[in-house]
Amino acid sequence: WERLWHKSPRYNCMNQLDPKLLRRSFVKLTVDFPKRLMGLYMALHTGHAPLNKHLHRIGKAERPCCPHCRDVEESVFHFLTTCPQYQRERHLMICALGRRATSMPFLLSDLVATPHLVRYVNATGRMKTTFGEV
Repeated sequence: WERLWHKSPRYNCMNQLDPKLLRRSFVKLTVDFPKRLMGLYMALHTGHAPLNKHLHRIGKAERPCCPHCRDVEESVFHFLTTCPQYQRERHLMICALGRRATSMPFLLSDLVATPHLVRYVNATGRMKTTFGEV
């Protein structure tokens, strides 16, 4: 399977997005996730989350900018770690996880972070139209 995947034209594209995405550790992390949570993780990992950076790229948003921050792209990184609009929700996550809550690799690949990440996403309401309550 791995040899076939490495020869696939999609391998380079997926590997540029996140080289660890289809590794055993990620598959092991998400094996028991419900579909909605798995969809959220895939969207966050690949950058295909319903945030303005991606929505603009596919022609569904006028600008890639965050609706709360002027001239800042609303990327997954911005949404999870820096947007001032979600400072309160992020503070709760940081209180629970410590400094690791500002690490994208930790948030997206550690089972300990999963319930806190889900709580953050639900509390912001930013992805509710796509994923509902995760």
